Amino acid sequence: MDELINFSKRLSPFVVGVEGNISASIGDKIIIKASGTDLRNLSLKDLTECDLDGIPTRKDSKKPSIELGFHKWLLSQNNINYVAHTHPVNTLKILCSSCVENFSQIRLFPDQIVFNGKTSCVVNYANPGIELLEEIISSVDQYTRIEGVFPKLILLKNHGIICAASTINECVIATEICEKSAEIYIGAKSLGNVNRIVINNIERLTNDKNETYRQELIRNS
Repeated sequence: MDELINFSKRLSPFVVGVEGNISASIGDKIIIKASGTDLRNLSLKDLTECDLDGIPTRKDSKKPSIELGFHKWLLSQNNINYVAHTHPVNTLKILCSSCVENFSQIRLFPDQIVFNGKTSCVVNYANPGIELLEEIISSVDQYTRIEGVFPKLILLKNHGIICAASTINECVIATEICEKSAEIYIGAKSLGNVNRIVINNIERLTNDKNETYRQELIRNS
């Protein structure tokens, strides 16, 4: 449980108030941030344990996040053990604009490719709960069919982002790189045309053995 508290604190710069949530799959249980709790000051009592159907295992536990549905679905996917959902400010500027599709498709610097993927998955706005879950399932399934891989970064229009991975480090770094990318994208647009990395270089970097090695180090640290 201590690693989940640390997970929460590492993500806290990307939310305000009681925004955002984290979850983990541990054995046959799901651990998720309780509804109305603060990532900055999360304690053990603010983590709710559920069975694989999403039902709390203790009667005295706090109510799980309203977003339990999409956390449960993401954690059921291959090699997904942790989920981070945050609302980074610069990224939200883009998610609340007409630039979101462009931002999801272009890549500006090497680490954006490595840690956020060649492209990002975009989900249309839906109210939190079952509506959002259905939109996420539809968009992620479509992305996976087209790209052949599970998305490293899920962009929720007018809402926030989701990073789901096998380790906490991967989730945190993907979140940090997304927000850095958003800040650079906004800055580059303000200076004129955005210079993107061309497709051939994206493919070469994606298949670079040195980058694969670096990702493995991060995954296992």
